[in-house]
Amino acid sequence: MRTASRPILSAAPAGLPAPGGLGARYGLAAALAAGGALCGILALRLEAIVARFDTLAYLLDDPAGKLNLLRMVVGAAGAAGALLALAALRSARLSAALGGVILLATAAAALPLGRRWFAPPGGLEESLVYRLRGLADIGLVGGLFLLFLAWLPRLLARPAGSLERQASEIVGRAARRWMAMPAARREAWIAGLALGLALAIGFGVLADFPGSSDESSYVTQARIFSTGRLWVPAPPRPEFFHARSMILDAEKGRFFAKAFPGWALLLAVGASVGSPWIVNPILSALTLILAGRIGRRLLGAAGEPAVAGMMLLTPFFLFNAASYFNHPATLFCIALFLLAVLRLEDGAGAGWALAAGAATGAALSMRPAAAAALTLPFLVWLGARWARRGEWSRLGALLLPIGLVLVLLAAYNQVLFGSPWTSGYAAYDASDIRARLGADNLSVTLWWLVKLALWTIPGSVAGLYFLGKGRSMRSFFREQPILALAAVSLLLLAAGYLIFQNKGSNEYGPRYYYDGFLYLALLMTAGWIRAPEILAPRLTAAGARRAVALLLGAGVALCLCGSVPLLAAHYRDKTAHNRDLYRSVSESGLSSALVFLRTGSGRMPPGDLLRNPLDFRTGVVYARDLGTQADRGLAALYADRPALVYRYDPVRRTSTLVDLLAEGR
Repeated sequence: MRTASRPILSAAPAGLPAPGGLGARYGLAAALAAGGALCGILALRLEAIVARFDTLAYLLDDPAGKLNLLRMVVGAAGAAGALLALAALRSARLSAALGGVILLATAAAALPLGRRWFAPPGGLEESLVYRLRGLADIGLVGGLFLLFLAWLPRLLARPAGSLERQASEIVGRAARRWMAMPAARREAWIAGLALGLALAIGFGVLADFPGSSDESSYVTQARIFSTGRLWVPAPPRPEFFHARSMILDAEKGRFFAKAFPGWALLLAVGASVGSPWIVNPILSALTLILAGRIGRRLLGAAGEPAVAGMMLLTPFFLFNAASYFNHPATLFCIALFLLAVLRLEDGAGAGWALAAGAATGAALSMRPAAAAALTLPFLVWLGARWARRGEWSRLGALLLPIGLVLVLLAAYNQVLFGSPWTSGYAAYDASDIRARLGADNLSVTLWWLVKLALWTIPGSVAGLYFLGKGRSMRSFFREQPILALAAVSLLLLAAGYLIFQNKGSNEYGPRYYYDGFLYLALLMTAGWIRAPEILAPRLTAAGARRAVALLLGAGVALCLCGSVPLLAAHYRDKTAHNRDLYRSVSESGLSSALVFLRTGSGRMPPGDLLRNPLDFRTGVVYARDLGTQADRGLAALYADRPALVYRYDPVRRTSTLVDLLAEGR
C-alpha cells in the first residue's frame, strides 16, 4: 500500500501532486533547486529589485542594516529551496513535510521579525512588514496543505473513517440534487451566491472604498463620463491637486484619468444612478453563469459546477469581484468571447461571430494587452479556418467590432493625448512599463505565479500537471483544441508580463492574471477530471478517486476556513487605516472644508487620496501640502470654508486634523 500511495506525494512546494517514480522526483528536485538558485540571484541583485518599489525605498537608506538583513533572508530562502531539493531526491513525502514546516515557521515568524528588523523609522504601513503580513496569512494555509499532503499515504492506507464517509455522502447527495435542478435554477443560485458574497466582502471588508489610485481613477472617470464629458476643467493652482493615476493637463486646463476608457464607460452606468459598487459584483455573477455553461460544454455535466466552484471558492475571485478594478469586467468579456467561440464551433452563424468580436473589442477597450493575449490564438485559429473555407461573412462579422473599437481608441488617444498611438499610461509616466528581460523580471513573474497558487484553492493548480501528463501538445490540440488554445493564451499572457513588467499587481492577489482566470479554472478542472485516469496505474480506481476527493476537499476546506477569513481580516484592517482621512473628516462634522494632506493615510500616500468633487469646489476638497505659506495662498481661494491640515501617525495609528491658521500661529 505504501508503494501505491507514493505518486500522491511527489509534490512541489506549492502542493502539486506529481505521480511517478524516479523521474518525477528528479524533476521536482530540479524545480526546487532552480527556485533556490533564483533566490541566490535575487540576493545578489537585491538593490535593483527594491528600487522598483517606492514603498521600500527606505531599505536603500540603510544598506548595511535592513538591506543586508533582507539579503540574508532571501539567501536563507534559497538555502531552504536547496534543502527541499535534496529531500525530494530521497522522498517527495519528506520534501512536502519539510516544505509545510518551513511555510508554517515562516508564517509564524514573518510579522514579529519583520516588525523588529524591517520596519522603517516612521512606522509600519509603508513598509515590507505589511506585505509580509498578507504573505503569512496565505503561507499558513499553504503549509497546512503540504503537511496534509505528507500525511495522505497513511490516510489512504486505512479504510475511510465515519467522518470521511459522511462527508462523501453529503457531497454526493448535494451534487445529485444540484444536477437534478433545471439549468436556469442552477444558474440563478450560483449567480445569487456570487453576488451576495461579492457584496458582503465589498461592504463588510473593503468598506466600499477604492483601495488604490487605479480604482479611484476608474470611479472618477466614470463620474466624468456620466456627465457627458471626456474631462473636467482643471482646478486653480493645479500643483496642489496632482493625483496618482490622474492626468492634470495644466496647459489645456483638463483633468481626467490615465486609463483606457472602456471600464470607466461601463462603470459610468452605475455611477449615473449613484451605485458604481454594484457593477463588478453583477458582472462577476454573470461571469460564473457563462463559466458554468462553458464548463458543461467542454467537460461534460460535471464541468458546470466544477469550473464555477473552482472560481467561486477562492479569495482570488471574491476579492477582485468586490473591487473597483477593471479585471472582473475584462474577465466577463473573455468569458463571453469563449462562449461565442464554442457556439461557432457548434455551427452558429455570423451573429455569434459578431458577439465574439464585440466581446474582444470591449476587452481591448479596458485592458488591451491582456485582451490581445487571451483572444489572439483563437482569432488566428478561427480566421485561418474561415479564410480557407471562404466563410467571409463570419470572418467579417468577427473583425468588424474589433476594428471599430480600435478606431475609437485611436480617436480617444488623439483627442486626449495628441496622438492615436499614445495611451494615457504613456502620457502619465512613459517609464512605468518598459520592455526588458532580466533576473528581476523573471523573479517578479515567478513570485506572482507563487501568489497565484496561494490565492486559489490550495493544490488546485496540480490540475495543470494531470492535464499535461503523458500527452504532447500536438495530441492535446487534436483532442481538446479549445483547451489547448486557452493554454497557449495563458502562456502569451505570462510572457507579456515577463517582458513588460512593472511594479503593480499588489492588491487582491496577482490580479494581472485575473483576466485569464476562466482559462486557468478550465484547465485545472480538466486536469482534476483526468487525475483518476493518471493515478489508476499506480492506485486502484477507487483509491485514485478517493485520493482526488481528499486532496480537493482539503484544499476547499482550507481555503474557506483559512485563506478567505485570514485575508478578510487583513484587508479589513488595511482598509480601515487607508480610509482614515475620510473617516476623520466625516467625524469632524464639516460638510465643506479644504484639507491639506501633510501625510498619507494608512499605507496610501497623499497622491492616492486626492479624491475630489469634479468641480473642485463642492463640499470637502483635498489638496497636497506644499508648505504653510503656499497652503495659505490656496486657502485664500477657498475663503468660504475652514482650511485644515491632516496628519497620520503610522506607529500609533492615529490621526489629527488641525486648523491651518491656528497651526501657523
